[in-house]
Amino acid sequence: MIRNLYDYNYLPYGKLSLVTAPTSTAVSLSEAKTHLRIDSDFTADDTYISTLIDVATNMVEEFTRTRVMAQTVLISFDQFYDVMNLQLGGVTSITHVKYFDTNNVEQTLSATEYAVDLKNKPALLYEAEDGNYPDTYEKPNAVKITFVVGEASADDVVAAIKHAILIIVGRYYENRQDVIVGSQVNTVPLMVERLLTPYRAYDF
Repeated sequence: MIRNLYDYNYLPYGKLSLVTAPTSTAVSLSEAKTHLRIDSDFTADDTYISTLIDVATNMVEEFTRTRVMAQTVLISFDQFYDVMNLQLGGVTSITHVKYFDTNNVEQTLSATEYAVDLKNKPALLYEAEDGNYPDTYEKPNAVKITFVVGEASADDVVAAIKHAILIIVGRYYENRQDVIVGSQVNTVPLMVERLLTPYRAYDF
């Protein structure tokens, strides 16, 4: 029987946590300074601009429900479900699936027992057609899925996402208070939304 992955009324949400942070950013300090029209010899604001790059990247990731640069993420569920929503788009690989068996001993699930749809946004992990999920110990976070999400190189990040990060950096660099008269600076600008919407992961 062919499984219809999209015929479920409820896809349980897991709990995400970062395992390994990215080692680089999509936008470099020099790129941000060029965007801000800051001379490369002026370094007094370098630390602040680097912080803004991190802030802008986080805003982009929260809006798109993805991760920009490669990092390892763990998502935990209380038990196995037919279909498990990994909650993020741009997942590139599954590292492993671990679970606590009925004796509360951690085990690694064979990759033959599950299949994945990494092209879907968000990515899905589901029981293979001939698979058989084992019973788990009754406790929170009994199932743990570790996966890699994001681009391995800044060169692989699409231009729209990079430009969105630069726009946010520029906005916060120029407006360092929460609210400027007549405008809000603590939300994603409309221009940024339009740039990012095609890359956003949507729930069912």
